Amino acid sequence: MDVLNQAQPEGRMFAPTNVASGIDILRTVSLLLIKQRPSVAEAILGIAMKAKFDILTDNKEQILFAHEESDFCQRLCCTSSRRFTLHVLNNSRQEIMQIHREFTCFSGCCWCAYCKGCRQEVTIEAPPGQPIGTVTQAGSCWRMHYVLKDIEERTTLTIVGPRCICDGAWCCCCKNKFTLFGTDGTTEIGAIHKKYSGYCKEAFTSADNYTYEVPLNLDVKMKAIVLAALFVIDFTNFSTVPNNDDN
Repeated sequence: MDVLNQAQPEGRMFAPTNVASGIDILRTVSLLLIKQRPSVAEAILGIAMKAKFDILTDNKEQILFAHEESDFCQRLCCTSSRRFTLHVLNNSRQEIMQIHREFTCFSGCCWCAYCKGCRQEVTIEAPPGQPIGTVTQAGSCWRMHYVLKDIEERTTLTIVGPRCICDGAWCCCCKNKFTLFGTDGTTEIGAIHKKYSGYCKEAFTSADNYTYEVPLNLDVKMKAIVLAALFVIDFTNFSTVPNNDDN
């Protein structure tokens, strides 16, 4: 499957019955800014709140919004491993995509992903109820690996994390780059960067900023799956509340 040159279906942007129609807003996108909203309650209580994300173009125009649906007890006790559904909405507040993850053990451990019950996996539906692909953590002795598959379970893209993942108020110089590789597994075609959010946000909340870079002509469904992979990376590696010693 040539994900970079696959023919794109025509359709109105927000028609709910067309798989690509809602996510078609990503068709002309090659760079996105994803900003997680900081939570005052999270900063005061030290407990992870439901995550909310603003998704903007490189011109800082908001095109999408995402919010988490999850259980309070899992956010309290299993911060980075918790089960969640992420609802992605357009500017008309129409839900165009859902991202689902089940609870897993040992979240963030690259070698534990060799065990099926411990690896991270999300399913992506666009529109909700119609699956388009998955993102699965692959077992590795070193560095985080993620495999992106289409609806027919064919591996189309892979993401490899940095040698060392840095997070926190004092990590202003760290480069958390998760490299996106094409169908051959060796050609770099894009990246997800976790950006330093500023001392206060990093010190007291789990709110993070990211950039998302993909080829402009990447299949629109794969663009949506890469976006889902960004959220997997965030929840797995950067969702611990800094001032919560229990997490």
